[in-house]
This record gives sequence, C-alpha cells and structure tokens, in this order.
Amino acid sequence: MIPHPNSLFYPFKSFIVKQLFKRQLHQQVQLRIPVKVIPHLDCKPSKFHVQRYKIKFLFASSSFDLYSNLYEQCRLQEVTLNGPLFGCLLLAVHHCFPLGDNTRLKPFDIGVTFDMRSRLPQSPLTTSSIGYFVTGSGARLSQSLSIQSTRFWSLAHQCMINTRNQLKLRSISFTMNVLHDIFERESDFDRFTRLFPEGRQAELAFSNIGKYSFPCEYNQGKLRLRGLHVINNASVYRVSTTMFVTCAGDGQLDFSLAHEMGSDEKAKEFLDYYVRLIETCAKKKSCKSETTLGQLLKLVESR
Repeated sequence: MIPHPNSLFYPFKSFIVKQLFKRQLHQQVQLRIPVKVIPHLDCKPSKFHVQRYKIKFLFASSSFDLYSNLYEQCRLQEVTLNGPLFGCLLLAVHHCFPLGDNTRLKPFDIGVTFDMRSRLPQSPLTTSSIGYFVTGSGARLSQSLSIQSTRFWSLAHQCMINTRNQLKLRSISFTMNVLHDIFERESDFDRFTRLFPEGRQAELAFSNIGKYSFPCEYNQGKLRLRGLHVINNASVYRVSTTMFVTCAGDGQLDFSLAHEMGSDEKAKEFLDYYVRLIETCAKKKSCKSETTLGQLLKLVESR
C-alpha cells in the first residue's frame, strides 16, 4: 500500500536515517522524564529478547465544551487543533520536568502517531475502515524559544507546520520504507532492537489520531457516546510515556496517559497540568494572539 521511493539516493538516505535513529537511542541513557520499569514476572517465554514491562494508565476528561472552544480559537488563529495540543504538551514537559535553564523552551523529541486511512491514496482504505492503520514519526522544535517573549500561538503554528511536514506522503513513504527495511529480516531486526534501552524505542509520544469517525448515537438515539479513552498496552518495544487525546462528537476532549514514571503523583501532576494548559488556551479572553508562553504558564498556575 506504500509506494517505494524510486531514487538512486534512497540507500544513502536510508543509511543516514538509521544512524540518526541509533544515536537517539543512545541518548536515552539519561531520560528527562524519570521512569521506574516494573517487569512482568509471570510472562510465558517468547522470541523477544527483552524483558516485558508493565504500563500504568491515567485518565481525564475536559469540560463539555472544550472541543468547540478550542476549535473556534484555532479557526481565529489559523492553525489546526494539533498545533495547541502539541504545543501544550511541550509546555507541560517544560513545567513538570524542568532543565537547568527554565527561561527557554528547549527542543525535545516527541513521537507522533497518526491515522493512515486517508493518507494512502493507492490503498483501498477509507476513513471508516476498521482495524489498526496507524504509523508514527518524530517531531521537535528546530531551536529553543524564549518563554518570556515567544507568543503561544506562534508556538502552536510551528508545531502545526512540523506535523504537516511529517504527514506529507513523501515523508510517510520514506519513513515506512526505512522501517520496513529494518523489520524485514529477523536477524537485522533483532540486532537493531538490542539498542533499545530496556525495550524502549522513545521517551515520549503524542497520539492525536483524530475524532471518533463513527456515529455517536445508537439504538435510535437512546444511547449516546460522549467520551472515548484510548490506551496502548504494548509491553515490548514501547514508548515509556504516551499522551492520547481523543474526542467523540463535538464536546469534551478525553485524555489518556500511558506511562512508566516512578512517581504516580508526578504522572498525575503531568496529566492534570496538560489538561489545564489546553483549557486555558481555549479561552478567548485568557489566551489572545499576543499572549506569551510565560503569561500562559502564569494563567495556569493562578487557576
């Protein structure tokens, strides 16, 4: 379903990407988000050479009108919903897991998963195809940003552009073919995955695969779906922290956090702060065009 790049430079580009991926794995020795892995001790033997680990989950839902408010804000600021959702995740990491210099928002690698149903023009998939058709890529800021002078909606716009670049068919095709090259031969896959620290392929991922694409009313309107939480219980070759944002209908946003953090209190603080950030930036009177990152953080702290 995914066309192979017909380019003389593909082998060279593929080699470079694999080396960059390996370097990122080596950098996971010192994690920004502290984890405490809990192994599954009663697992049956498998072909995987890494230990399986337990994943913990937290769930939260927003106010009933958050989606419509945030959508209106995005329309006024000419960004997609992904912009503020991704930008707020960066700010939540900045606040809850600070680095030495807290006056700047530093680049931080975040994996992005997205729905492939509408992104494979040569496939028979449709928006309503049932099954798991999700792939992922990575996104990060190109440079650090000043907390005091950078406008929040400027950050949201950068996040939108970064994600759009990852979603271009050429980028998707290239990334998926590189992964296919890695996974095709079991010996190569085994050698490559031994680089994963404790089976961890990334530190943080963001999953915003879109709204619930099916009708929310059932049994002739007697039953209505109002919320939808998503989880990923992968215990091998996983991301240690994943934030899911979903929406059923046009009302609330539902948040799910899959994590391996050592402190359950810190995980709850992270999720709660992320939700508060989004609810604050969805308010026209609070988060205006000129509102800076620093001002937004102060607004959240005052709530």
